[in-house]
Amino acid sequence: MQPQQQNDKSFFDPKTLIAIAAVALVYFGWQTYLGKKYPNYNKPKTEVAQTTAATPSATSAAATINPVESKSGTVSAPVVIPEQKFTFSNDKVAFTLTNFGMGLKDFTVNNYEDKEKNKIKLGVSDQVALFSMKLTGTDKPLEFNVTEQAPGHYVGIAQVGEMTVKRELQFDAASSSFKNTISISKATDSIKNGFSLLIPEHIHEAKSSSFLFPSYSHQDFFVGHNGKNETVNFSGAKENFKKGFENSPLVSVGSQYFTAVVLDKSQITPEVNLVADVTNKSALAEVTYKPVQIAPEMTFSQIFYAGPKSIDVLKSVDPELAGVIDFGFFGMISRPLLYVMKAFHGFVGNWGFAIIMLTLLVRLCVLPFNLMSAKSMKAMQKVQPVIAALREKYKDDAMRLNTEMMAVMKQHGANPVGGCLPMLIQIPVFFALYRVIGSSVELYNSPFILWIHDLSAHDPFYVLPVLMAVFMFIQQKITPSTMDPTQAKIMLFLPLVFSVFMLQLPAGLTLYMVVSTLFGIIQQYFIMRDVKPVTKAVKA
Repeated sequence: MQPQQQNDKSFFDPKTLIAIAAVALVYFGWQTYLGKKYPNYNKPKTEVAQTTAATPSATSAAATINPVESKSGTVSAPVVIPEQKFTFSNDKVAFTLTNFGMGLKDFTVNNYEDKEKNKIKLGVSDQVALFSMKLTGTDKPLEFNVTEQAPGHYVGIAQVGEMTVKRELQFDAASSSFKNTISISKATDSIKNGFSLLIPEHIHEAKSSSFLFPSYSHQDFFVGHNGKNETVNFSGAKENFKKGFENSPLVSVGSQYFTAVVLDKSQITPEVNLVADVTNKSALAEVTYKPVQIAPEMTFSQIFYAGPKSIDVLKSVDPELAGVIDFGFFGMISRPLLYVMKAFHGFVGNWGFAIIMLTLLVRLCVLPFNLMSAKSMKAMQKVQPVIAALREKYKDDAMRLNTEMMAVMKQHGANPVGGCLPMLIQIPVFFALYRVIGSSVELYNSPFILWIHDLSAHDPFYVLPVLMAVFMFIQQKITPSTMDPTQAKIMLFLPLVFSVFMLQLPAGLTLYMVVSTLFGIIQQYFIMRDVKPVTKAVKA
């Protein structure tokens, strides 16, 4: 019997070797072909990610998007499409739309400049495009195949498994706003996690500030939720924060003069999440829709706006957008003041003179209250000699002094607080005007006269704060007072303190204070000029 190994054929016979060579040739040839056709084929994921990150702005850059899920649950090979870019520009705005999220890059407000004479940019971010769209829980934006229907009118299609997402973005040149419509067909359960629209912003380097010299500029989130409005400052944040709101149809991100806004017009009200990353100088508002019930066809619509906080422009886009201008607690006074100032500006053509006219109007409105207090002020002036004698007589008996003083003032109809009423009435007007100047773009970069080139910035030579201190001092000296000499001397420092606080405030607000104080001096002079003092002797 022959050994078993003699019956087996050798593994290295010629036919086997030829077959192995043929397979190797075909394999390496195919790999070479794939390497030439798809440069990133078979490379490590980290290397592909680095290559993509290194060239994010290249129009021909390829991106891996939206893996396609089959009915059996398996995931097919990712789809690779190039980045698309569409540019738009007119006299008001300029932007570049990318198919990655159909967001806007380099959004520029062409008809305004900042304090350094640079064009205003909104939605500034290296990571996220303005108004871009992404599925909740993912890091990448949805990637659309976009067609430009007309300049400023874009339609994009994104495929997520069997679900189709169609987005239409149409720019209205008249109001510099966008109408956005999102249509989802063949919706799957994955949409229950929701999708988001993003509003990013760069946190500007804060100017040095202190208690006496506060920084006037600021950046804020503004959220309308559950029938309430809330402003959340992020430029002054000392540490990172996150904050969420439910039922939030209105959200904006910006400064006191410029903003980017999403206004919901859908049947489903979104929620909003605010994130401030102080470390990386970035802020983000995420408007998220989470459908509870899934329908085969769903539609969501919004209005976008990015530009100046002009109340007329915002109202022309949608009346609800006017709420983005946060006038604070005195909003019911601020809005009428703004419209009155706009009316005066239409007449004189200068916002500084419009503020002066507004100041005179306010002083005339409180004039009846001034006249009511004039009688009390005159009486106070008349009894000053008697009060001085009482101070000397009862300098060691404060209780008796107060009793005698009140008796004298009652006898002559004098009221030591009678002159405070007009001032108390003007305090709300002061704070309301402060919010008007601080939130309305109408005064932004608006010149007055001579050295004042911007009423929304502080007086560069501090002439107005000094004038205000001088006028306040004069007004204080000619105002009757029942304070003892020590208190009176302390109060003389009040104009100086007030002037220091006004150094960094807008010139428009300081102008209001200067004119109002000067008007008060003239008014008080005419009221008090015919006063004859009471010289009744004080009994021992």
